[in-house]
Amino acid sequence: MEILAPAGSMEALTAAVRCGADAVYVGGRSFSARASAQNFDSDELYEAARICHLHGVKLYRAMNTVVFDSETEAFAEEVRISAQAGVDGLIIQDMGAAAIARAVVPDMPLHASTQMTIQTPLSVLLAAELGFVRTVPARELTLDNIRDICDTGVETEVFVHGAQCMCLSGHCYMSALIGSRSANRGRCAQACRLPFKKGNDMEHLLSLKDMSLLFHTDELIKAGVASMKIEGRMKRPEYVAAAVTAFRHAIDKTGDLNEDMEILSSVFSRSGFTDGYLTGKTGRDMFGFRTYEDVKAAENVLPVLKGLYKSERKCHDIHFTLACHSGEPIRAHFECGGVEGDVYGDIPEKAMKREISAEDAEKSFAKLGDTVYRYCGTDADIEPGLAVSAAELNRLRREMCETADKLITEQNTPHYDTKPYVMPEVKGCAQTGTSLRVRISRRDELDIDADMLIAPIYMMLSGVPFNERVSVSLPSVVVDEKELLDSIEAAVGMGYTHFHADNFTHLGILRRFDGIHIHGGSGLNITNSAALNELAKAGLEDAVLSFELRREQITAMTKPIPCGIIAYGRLPLMTVRNVPQASKLTDRTGRTFPVKIWGHYAEILNCDTLDVISSFDQFGVSIAEIALCDDPREAVGRFHRRESLTGKGYTNGLYRRGII
Repeated sequence: MEILAPAGSMEALTAAVRCGADAVYVGGRSFSARASAQNFDSDELYEAARICHLHGVKLYRAMNTVVFDSETEAFAEEVRISAQAGVDGLIIQDMGAAAIARAVVPDMPLHASTQMTIQTPLSVLLAAELGFVRTVPARELTLDNIRDICDTGVETEVFVHGAQCMCLSGHCYMSALIGSRSANRGRCAQACRLPFKKGNDMEHLLSLKDMSLLFHTDELIKAGVASMKIEGRMKRPEYVAAAVTAFRHAIDKTGDLNEDMEILSSVFSRSGFTDGYLTGKTGRDMFGFRTYEDVKAAENVLPVLKGLYKSERKCHDIHFTLACHSGEPIRAHFECGGVEGDVYGDIPEKAMKREISAEDAEKSFAKLGDTVYRYCGTDADIEPGLAVSAAELNRLRREMCETADKLITEQNTPHYDTKPYVMPEVKGCAQTGTSLRVRISRRDELDIDADMLIAPIYMMLSGVPFNERVSVSLPSVVVDEKELLDSIEAAVGMGYTHFHADNFTHLGILRRFDGIHIHGGSGLNITNSAALNELAKAGLEDAVLSFELRREQITAMTKPIPCGIIAYGRLPLMTVRNVPQASKLTDRTGRTFPVKIWGHYAEILNCDTLDVISSFDQFGVSIAEIALCDDPREAVGRFHRRESLTGKGYTNGLYRRGII
């Protein structure tokens, strides 16, 4: 069982390794989903790898943002730097980024970020097929879901402590659409932590308490989880120390977990903790926000927690041998952690007053001070009548420790073959004609005049006659893969052959079926040509590109399959598992956000309606999607006339201003 700790700074990394983490994940100065953390430049990344590998700890780099075509060379260079520094794996969200990483460093282990929205075993197996050796599933899963994913045999990493996003990871666009600060680029402004109005009262309706699964570690171990991940690259080192120590106690069956939980609550919490979605329970008990009392509680524990990592952690046993013979240089030998070596001193002189003894060697070599070594004895082969100074013995000890440091670090540092990045040749597909597609949510919208109607699967299975223009959409939150497979099979049996994949989980599930057509939705967050190419090879016949792209970025992309944009409708700000019991939410500025409930999950929609109908032909794509809106029929009519609505309540979205 791996304890995986966050580090947003060198001090936090030191706290993690000294308190017993088995692995640490960090971000670089670019392509990190926590761009506001201090993060690590190239030199610091090398030093972080050295520190980790000296302690026998692995170092992973989070490069889990979406990437633009203009950034592919820069991303490839950061992958190369990561390999040269000796990181043990990259955490990645973007399929194009994964393709670039494989091209530059073919043997670099890739971990599928929770931003990929992996929720089921079939999506895990697809990730493995595409080269990922580990997956970090969505945080909304129950213990049974996690157990099923572990049963695939693919390494599974699960968040066990820290902040919870209200939104399904990878599907939060609130910060981007409100202020251009994209969560998919690591710039989330956390607008969800602010109060919203439901009815007449302002409450923290979208702010979840932090999660802690400290008392569930045994269940996770039995489920087959490979790595327990602590959230918090933007947290202070004392937080890292407290969390790592607590989970070290839980796994090793040491310490007092109740006391650890009190410390964790004091150092950082939002009115306590929840066990997240692990038990399948949702509701108001999961919500909380940072109070004045929470802030004050940290003052008393921070000095104590700093003491947890004040001293070096002893993590390697070392044994010494001293050979001292007349006429020969003194030879000191060490064995430690699978490595060994010799260092040499001067030729010993004859003793004039006091000769060297085995006790002298023992006393000097045992002084290991603030090193990573535990003293395990000294064997002495000493010829009588010789003298060696205490200073010389101390020098030999220091040199042996320094040599051991280098050998252990080298032993634990992976070495990779790197290649220059060459953009793969992709044959572009002519974006001719226009396919108009409309998302609907009601039966009475099935007669809308469009080339394709995107309708939820429950509608198809509720007695509606077969409609050849329908592409079946799947629930964004998948709680039971088998049940969904049965539903898809039933829809196929009714004659439906067109299905929409709005996230990576959908793609993994739909690939199970032969003879169907898979269309990609904007939730796949396609922002670069390499990702589009990878997903096309994985089975997409066409795709709607991310609405976080500017128009110029869309026109410049190489498109191997027909592509499109959302041209009109309410864009989803958040997809949430904990369903707000309201039809709308209002923020402090008076903006109102409709809530669309889909049974066991909901979508919070943007306050303004996207409308780029009149400029659609300037995007260089062949698919126009009308998202959820109040009057899709009226929107269809205006689309055929290329007539946009402007003014208050309508927006060009991010197609013009883009994201940070």
